[in-house]
Amino acid sequence: MLSKKHVVLLSLLAAASAAAADDGYILRQNERTLEQIEAAYAQMPPLCYSPSANRWDRLGRTRERLAKGGLLRIVMLGDSIVNDTSRSAWDLVLMQRHPNCRIEKVTSVRGSTGCWWYKGPGRVQKFVLDHDPDLVIIGGISQRDDLASIRDVIGQIRDKSSPDILLMSGAFGSVDPFDQPQWRRIIDPHCFSDYRKGLEGLAGKLNAGFLDMEAHWAIYIRNSGRELDWFKRDPIHANERGEQILGRILANYLSLDPVVPAACDKESDPLVLAKLERFQDWKFGFMVHWGIYSQWGCIESWPLVEVDTWGRPDDLKAWTDRDKNFGRFSRDYVALNRTFDPQHFDSHAWAQAAKGAGMRYTVFTSKHHDGFCMFDTKQTTYRTTDPSCPFHASPKADFVKEITDAFRSEGFGIGVYYSKSDWHHPGYWAPEWPHRDRNVNYDIKEHPDKWATFVDFTHGVIEELMSGYGPVDILWLDGGQVRPPSQDIDMPRLAAMARQHQPGLIVVDRTVGGRYENYLTPEQQVPDKPLPYVWETCMTMGDQWSYKADDRYKSTRQLIHLLVNIVAKGGNFLLNVGPDPDGRLPEPALVRMKEIGEWMAVNGSALYGTRPTPPYKIGNACLTKKGDTIFATVLATDGQQTPPKEITLPGIREVRAIQMLGTRTPVTWLVRDAGLVLQIPEAIRTSPPCGHAWSFELTGATFADDERPTAMERRENARSIAIN
Repeated sequence: MLSKKHVVLLSLLAAASAAAADDGYILRQNERTLEQIEAAYAQMPPLCYSPSANRWDRLGRTRERLAKGGLLRIVMLGDSIVNDTSRSAWDLVLMQRHPNCRIEKVTSVRGSTGCWWYKGPGRVQKFVLDHDPDLVIIGGISQRDDLASIRDVIGQIRDKSSPDILLMSGAFGSVDPFDQPQWRRIIDPHCFSDYRKGLEGLAGKLNAGFLDMEAHWAIYIRNSGRELDWFKRDPIHANERGEQILGRILANYLSLDPVVPAACDKESDPLVLAKLERFQDWKFGFMVHWGIYSQWGCIESWPLVEVDTWGRPDDLKAWTDRDKNFGRFSRDYVALNRTFDPQHFDSHAWAQAAKGAGMRYTVFTSKHHDGFCMFDTKQTTYRTTDPSCPFHASPKADFVKEITDAFRSEGFGIGVYYSKSDWHHPGYWAPEWPHRDRNVNYDIKEHPDKWATFVDFTHGVIEELMSGYGPVDILWLDGGQVRPPSQDIDMPRLAAMARQHQPGLIVVDRTVGGRYENYLTPEQQVPDKPLPYVWETCMTMGDQWSYKADDRYKSTRQLIHLLVNIVAKGGNFLLNVGPDPDGRLPEPALVRMKEIGEWMAVNGSALYGTRPTPPYKIGNACLTKKGDTIFATVLATDGQQTPPKEITLPGIREVRAIQMLGTRTPVTWLVRDAGLVLQIPEAIRTSPPCGHAWSFELTGATFADDERPTAMERRENARSIAIN
């Protein structure tokens, strides 16, 4: 039974709703105190949203008021979603961060509406201009609204006044960030609706700010560990926790110094998250370790580290020819730039070979630890384009340009490997002191100026790579010992600079962890089970990363099985090949790449664009998922050249249809206690579409531990209901 107090409250709400239907609200006071909103926010994970610095380009008046202090008048215009944002009392948070600024916020709201209503006669004057705003925030607008009406309202405002304008996208809870297709529509610009793209474009044309609120609340909820409903009071409105998401995002956007807790290590840039989604679609990449070290067939730069004796094995001819004299060996290694002359280098041949193998992205070593730059840097003369290198006069001497252009022309994603450590730079290995291990060889605290020169050098080289070589998808940083606190190169500034040139850039500060290791890179190994984050196994085709004349290569079958296992566990496979000193890919590598490509031509759809699905592997079959389709790729056993007569997939209790990839010959099946049994026809066993592994597309598959009813059970349930 309702109390008298509740009856009065409901009557007031009903009256307010009726008024809103005819006209609209003008709200001048916050419903919640600072203490109340802090209590709600304390229940939640911290917001890790950090806005871009260029947001102020179109909000100069607002920035000036926040910086100098004084009165800042703000009008929020929109529907009930704007009301939810306003109820968060975000302005109190903003004033707490800018104590010299006093904010007067007016929220003009009409439920279930948009700018098409506000453009009506006299409404812009009443709901906006009468309040003399410095900033007008138009939000809660959705696809039901139209861009022409938004343009009309902004035009009416600017006819009589000149406030800053900020457009905000998206209704709260309109998509489920845990649903893969919906998630992609939120974060991937290629999947944005025409309206959402148009709204951002309109903001640019009208010199208005743009906050993609929809993307940022979805990212927060996906990373929060909570279900979407925990933040909603009904299907389209936020509760007090959801209000705090909206409010804190807006407060961070309008803060001169956004508050991002140190504990935040998850990426929140929607462009980066979208790129990571596409990265996970690629599955198979081509890595290249190539440099002056390729002339000696040694283990890249590692022989230069005195204590790392494994880098100078007894079978390394360059080591034994110098009587194992480390000083002589080191001097001659550094001088290898004077003999590097790869006359048979052909970047297009590399790209075509990788494309033929079914690879979708590449990562090339622009500079290894030895400091020799494989491109036309202006930061050092230790480079391929310097006259000291015999290849410098070739039009192909800028290898990064040649390789990125060639691979990009074949549709590849582009990754640039860069070693943060540099054993040639005097700011890392200072010549006045001995250097025995891989680390900086002096005390940075005692010589901060020397370290500063190295940091400036690092930022300068990476800026060249990010600004002079076209679109780059991945900055792959090696040298994990270069990290705070002992070897701090200011990764926040470096990453921000790199992304200013390459929006959405994936930064892989490998082995360091935190915000700038956007995916993990297990080296020469495959995890035992799926990982709860984006990852990539980087592995050599032979025994070592760089060229070795007598290297031992993995077999084609080994490589295919590695690829299938990695993808089933949710990873990508970055397979490395070391070209020879003349610039050619070794023949054993080319043979394997061709054979892998033939297999991928048949089975690629079981890998590209898929995601892992439990139980990942059943029997000898690795599972992947694309939408509602399950792919089972059955790995051949030792000595097996064709599929067996029967293949059992344990745990599958039902399937509607089965198709073997690469053939139109139908496959029959039975469901037994042991699981799903595929019956392979003689025609397939005699002439299979491929070797090494065979992929099957399973439509409507359900597993024994799946509590959902099978199709047969659903039919029986429906029949039972009809009878009753």
